[in-house]
Amino acid sequence: MISFSFKNIKVCLHFSFFAAVTLLILCSGNPLSVYSFYACLIHETGHLVMMFLMGQRVKRLVFYGAGIKIVPCRSCEAEDFTAETAVLSAGCVLNFFIYGFSMLLKEELTAFGAVNLAIGLFNMMPMSFLDGGKILIQCFYRFFSFENAVRLEKLLKGVNVITVPAAAIIMYIAGVRNFTIYVTLIFLMFSSVMM
Repeated sequence: MISFSFKNIKVCLHFSFFAAVTLLILCSGNPLSVYSFYACLIHETGHLVMMFLMGQRVKRLVFYGAGIKIVPCRSCEAEDFTAETAVLSAGCVLNFFIYGFSMLLKEELTAFGAVNLAIGLFNMMPMSFLDGGKILIQCFYRFFSFENAVRLEKLLKGVNVITVPAAAIIMYIAGVRNFTIYVTLIFLMFSSVMM
């Protein structure tokens, strides 16, 4: 792992990050893989900008095989439901904005826009470790009693463990033979179990 500090933010670059980016580029053989990387950077930039606007400080940025993780300072984490929801949704909103903007411009940008749409939709899925799932879990704790919120969170994780393999089976039966999609589904499956 390579790590350095930049303006009081520790930046950690795991070798798995470079391996994943290299594998993505080698396996895809088209510009969509590079667009995916840029769309992920745009997504995380949305989170960072909203954190800045909400007065939250970043303690650490971790680049690893599964993406980029932003770790806020413990004392700066948003306890306000609205602020935390804004931070969690900002990445997807920026991806959707790029998609909409690209549709207004030349055809060369439509593929980049479509990748941003896919990244935004992917991150809004109700998986407990993605932005959509985190927002949903926040809603559980905001609108239900603590006991019911804990039950709903466990139920969500259980549903995630069931739906990911089901999605893989359905896609295989439907004839989808995309290596990247199956790697992503395996990642989702393990993440559902581990988190």
